[in-house]
Amino acid sequence: MTGKPSGMLSKLADFGHGDTTSAHYDAWAEQYDADLLGEFGYSGHVIAAAALAEVCQDRRAALIDVGCGTGLVGVELAKHGFQTIDGIDIAPEMLAKSRERGIYRGLFEGDLNATTSIADAAYDAAVCAGSFAPGHLAPLALREIIRMVRPGGVIVVFMNGAPFVADDYAGFITR
Repeated sequence: MTGKPSGMLSKLADFGHGDTTSAHYDAWAEQYDADLLGEFGYSGHVIAAAALAEVCQDRRAALIDVGCGTGLVGVELAKHGFQTIDGIDIAPEMLAKSRERGIYRGLFEGDLNATTSIADAAYDAAVCAGSFAPGHLAPLALREIIRMVRPGGVIVVFMNGAPFVADDYAGFITR
């Protein structure tokens, strides 16, 4: 990296709810990890995986990495000893990068703002890092994640505080 970010991160501010970011992430897939980790020092994937590892003691649990992107969360989950990890993302090129890591049992293309093909209660736990934001997952996507996780399962969401407040996630969660 030359010290100049690709500009792809700053372009995310142009997206609003109802917009799709699939093409944006497909175009960014090759440079995504270098930009996020090298240029911006992103650590959400580490925090989210550690939080899940703390509350989900069963390392044999079936997990879904929501908005898995290039697989950064999956790498961290594997470091914590989890072995049954699936991922879902809206961008095929990001899924291709995840596939290259060889960590995921299964990878699915899908939009969690709608109903996906994943069965009800298919997972013991879900983790989502950085996917709830304008142009990404809306608060309503929480229902789809809840549907995919068995009753009594664990869901960990790591997100920016600005959309959490602006889009009233707290109100949505308590309804």
